[in-house]
Amino acid sequence: MKVYDAQHIRNVALVGHSGSGKTQLASAILFDTDAVNRLGHVDDGTTVTDFDEEEIARKHTLSASTAYAEWKTTKINLVDTPGMANFFSDACAAMRVADAAVVVVDAVHGSEVITEKVWTAAAELDLPCLVALNRLDRERGSLERSLESLQAGFGRTVVPIQLPIGAEHDFRGVVDLVAMKAVTFDGDGRTAAVGEVPAELADEARAAREALIELVA
Repeated sequence: MKVYDAQHIRNVALVGHSGSGKTQLASAILFDTDAVNRLGHVDDGTTVTDFDEEEIARKHTLSASTAYAEWKTTKINLVDTPGMANFFSDACAAMRVADAAVVVVDAVHGSEVITEKVWTAAAELDLPCLVALNRLDRERGSLERSLESLQAGFGRTVVPIQLPIGAEHDFRGVVDLVAMKAVTFDGDGRTAAVGEVPAELADEARAAREALIELVA
């Protein structure tokens, strides 16, 4: 068994409202890093972190569970947490031992009740947070509306580091605002190509990049 030193281990809590896609995100991370050879799906009951019979039947996480992936030389311990209010204590416990939190938000609904609760808890712990906007490929999935709801609740410091390419069912990739490159995906959700920013998104991408730079400057 491979041994990692403390400098190369990161604990990341996946938190957010019930049904936002935390477990599916964990499954995608495990698949994309080759920790597993098959992409599990919540609807099929084949994810790594929802293994309890009741969780599989309900299609909801009922207790925090862990899995790990390796990215380059770093071991990433993922803690998949429940998003229902009755089990919120599990999310709080996960954040207490985490180095960072990924707040998963459904792009159709934007910020929700548990989104606000986990954000507040993370702020009290001074825990770095990244928002993962899920389901941009769904009908009414919107970066703009979701960002508006997040900024209304958490301030203007919530800014995108990626922009979607295409909307709803035409969603096919993202613009990386740090590298200023377009990343498109194949049918399995894996990176298919990295290229230049599409001309129709160039102005929007430049403006979003400037906002990001101003925030971190």
